[in-house]
Order: sequence, then C-alpha cells, then structure tokens
Amino acid sequence: MVKKIILLCISTFGSLALQAEPVTGERFIGTWIATIEYNHSFDTYEITFSTGNRCNVKVSNDRSEQETSGNWSWDGAFFRLNALFRNANIPYQYTIQWSSVLAFAESADAFYIMGKPAVNSPQMRFTFIKQDSFEQDALAQTYDALSRYIPDRSKVAIVNIATSDSDEGAFFLDELTLRFVNGRKYIVVDRRDIEAALAEQNFHMSGYVDDNSAVSIGKFLGANVIVTGSISGYGSRKRLVVKALDVQTAKILSMSSVAI
Repeated sequence: MVKKIILLCISTFGSLALQAEPVTGERFIGTWIATIEYNHSFDTYEITFSTGNRCNVKVSNDRSEQETSGNWSWDGAFFRLNALFRNANIPYQYTIQWSSVLAFAESADAFYIMGKPAVNSPQMRFTFIKQDSFEQDALAQTYDALSRYIPDRSKVAIVNIATSDSDEGAFFLDELTLRFVNGRKYIVVDRRDIEAALAEQNFHMSGYVDDNSAVSIGKFLGANVIVTGSISGYGSRKRLVVKALDVQTAKILSMSSVAI
C-alpha cells in the first residue's frame, strides 16, 4: 500500500493542484507521519490535527525530540502550518512556517507538500502518511529478519533498494535505514559515504547491485555487513527482498522476502 501511495503522490501532484476536489478540514483530523533526511540524521515529523485548526507537532530523531502546539489551515489548494518550539532541542528547526500547494493521494491516506526541514534550508518534499494507514509491517519484518543474524556493533552499510521507481526505492531505503539507526545495535554508514562509493563504481541507489559488487562496496566503506535489496512484481503482487552479506566471507547472513 505504501508503494501505491508514493506513486500516486508523485504522479498526480500537478493535476490535483489544478483540479482540487472539494474537501473539508475533516480530512486531516488524526495523526500523520513523515520522515526526511537532513543534517546527517533522519527527522520524523508527527502531526496530530484537531478541529478548530489546532495541531500538535512533534519532531524527533535518534538524538533528540521536541514537541509543541500550532495552527494549520487548508483552503482547498494551499496548506499552511505554523508552530514554534519554545525550548527547541533540534536547533535548526525551532519554528515551522510552511505554506504549500498540497496534493492528496487518491486513497486520502497520504498527502504531499513542500516544506523546510530547517529554518534556513531550501524547501524539500514531505510525504505525510496517516498513522492508522502507515503500514510498516513489511519494514518491521525485514529489519527483524535481518538483525537476528547480524552481530551487534557491526558496521552496516544499507546500500540500495533496486526498483524501476526511484521514489519508491528511496522511501524503503530511508525507512529501512531509519530502522537500523533507531535500533541502536549497529554502526550505520553515512549515506553520503555510500553514495560516493556507488559513484566510484558507477552504480546508483535504485540500481541493481550483485553480491560481488556489494562486497566490493562494503570493503571500500570499511563495513562488516552490506545490505542490499530489490522490489519486484507489480500491483498487489509486489515483494521487497532484502539480504545482508558478510563483507569478509561474501556469505549471506540473513535474508527477508515480504509482500508490500
């Protein structure tokens, strides 16, 4: 379902912005979640919308978290959110002042906006998914299956998720990386270092990487374990297949295959 949401968010943004269907604020009521990479961390935004254009905003990462109340509005095209963190534990996001055209996914379980992950940063794309529809079962199963056989304190590089849709691959790659970071059991290689290694060997984050190449990338990064994956199938028959390789022996430590 997550893959469907991402595809619809991207492909229908332009048309939805121009042909916004009649909506009311009731559509927002509830808790929505987005995760974005910024400043060498994965920041998770959890926004609970209430009636009366009030909301509760929580921003967290593996180092700190902060929470405050704010105001929001929606006129059928533009979405606005204002929130001030009076005791900001995340110094680059002490206030949120977002104003953006908003597009809902067809299922209404996700919406897409442009916002700033830091006060002085350029705008980036946020995909918010409704909490009760935020189907992380596939990612939870994948992480549990992989981590069961990866020794604690291993240096792990989560390299890529090969797929024909780069946005879908990026979503699962970011979320799986977040699982490993928040698990606090491993040393996770920085994404920039991985990108440099992939560029060195003419690969890209959503492209296929065979086991020999993965091991070579792992050695280049000084990692103990390399994680690669792929998304195959179509429609309701898609599967996420991920494996963890021992860089020294090139043996598969663990493997997971789940429906998405």
